[in-house]
Amino acid sequence: DGTVKYSMTSMHVPDPVISLSIAPTSKTGNDKFSKALQRFMKEDPTFRVGFDNETKQTIISGMGELHLQIYVERIKREYGVECV
Repeated sequence: DGTVKYSMTSMHVPDPVISLSIAPTSKTGNDKFSKALQRFMKEDPTFRVGFDNETKQTIISGMGELHLQIYVERIKREYGVECV
């Protein structure tokens, strides 16, 4: 009948609690490494990626050490890119 009204509220996403630098071990993996990080950011709003211009390092941030370790392992397993 068109009288039902819906409203949606935004989801609260907490700030990251830990950050670490990450890089592929070989230059040949840069493209896959970048694709992996982009995909993970789209999938998980608590996973964030940044770049520190001062140190020239890629910084990943998340909800804990295990959270970030899982993403490092997924990069290795799903994209074949070793990271340090």
